[in-house]
Amino acid sequence: MTTSPNQDDVARVITLVRGMMEKSGFYWCYVAVKPSRYEAFKQATANKYNIQNFTKDEYGEVIVSGEGRNPPDAVTNKVAEMFGVAVSSLFSDENPLGTITQKLSQPNA
Repeated sequence: MTTSPNQDDVARVITLVRGMMEKSGFYWCYVAVKPSRYEAFKQATANKYNIQNFTKDEYGEVIVSGEGRNPPDAVTNKVAEMFGVAVSSLFSDENPLGTITQKLSQPNA
């Protein structure tokens, strides 16, 4: 009998978060969210979430962050390369949890 791996052990949802810093200006941040915490993270970010609490709140890992409204194209391209995804998928409205489930259900996942 084969058991499916735990999504949190083998996958992350890569997403871009933008916000305002407490003292000055905007920030952007690419984060890798655990699939089991993705819906809770989406709700948190809809309510002025303090991204400094991301790791402490056990959502996952911060990949890279910086000041400004948007990350430089080179950073976005590198994040996509690191995770083996198309740049367009970083900004997709596709259901990432459905995609993860589908990929894990395939043989040799």
